Amino acid sequence: MIPDRVMRKIKRCLALSNSANDNEAGIALRQAQTLMAQYGINQEDLALADFDMANADTAAGKKPPRYLELLAQLINQVFGTSTVYSARRDRDGIRICGRYEFFGPKDSAQVAAYAYVVLQRQLIRDRRAFQRTLNKRLKRDTKTRRGDAFAEAWVSGAYTVVTPLALTDEVRELHRKYRELRYGELESLQPREHKALKQHDLHATTAGYQAGSKARLSAGVATTHREELAHG
Repeated sequence: MIPDRVMRKIKRCLALSNSANDNEAGIALRQAQTLMAQYGINQEDLALADFDMANADTAAGKKPPRYLELLAQLINQVFGTSTVYSARRDRDGIRICGRYEFFGPKDSAQVAAYAYVVLQRQLIRDRRAFQRTLNKRLKRDTKTRRGDAFAEAWVSGAYTVVTPLALTDEVRELHRKYRELRYGELESLQPREHKALKQHDLHATTAGYQAGSKARLSAGVATTHREELAHG
């Protein structure tokens, strides 16, 4: 394991190697190269050292509903992150709580997790508001199915107002290696899906899409920072 202090020193030296002072830049570059050779560090190691993980609690248990998984994928596309879902019991050992772990460059991971929590709160609020408009005589399963259909369509609507962040093959490979180093072998996530829609459920998808298309997600202007979400 390479000490953090070594990584920090190498990064400082590499930053100084861009100095306008040629002498200072040359010394800093040689120091960085010496440390990298001493500890067997390459450019990929430096890039992975900039990766981090941030948690976002979900309103789900062992298996998240498909609409929450779709929302996580939307956030990943906007912030250039990846996710792993995990579930564990709460402190009392009674309730199973789920969470998404967003990973990627440090700033992106933190902001992506925050953005997920904000959008999840808005999505669930809109889903509940929609369900309150349904006929009270409907069966619980029917209300749940229509609520899920609304929520999935909500995420589809939100896609129309965001700008995906294109990742290079090299960055995708860094994501893969970080996932492998941090989590090892993972099981495939199988989200909880609702039953097949019926003809009378289609208004739920229309309402959900319209609600989601009102979402506002500012991509920000800096490469490593994304601004706060706003829902209009």
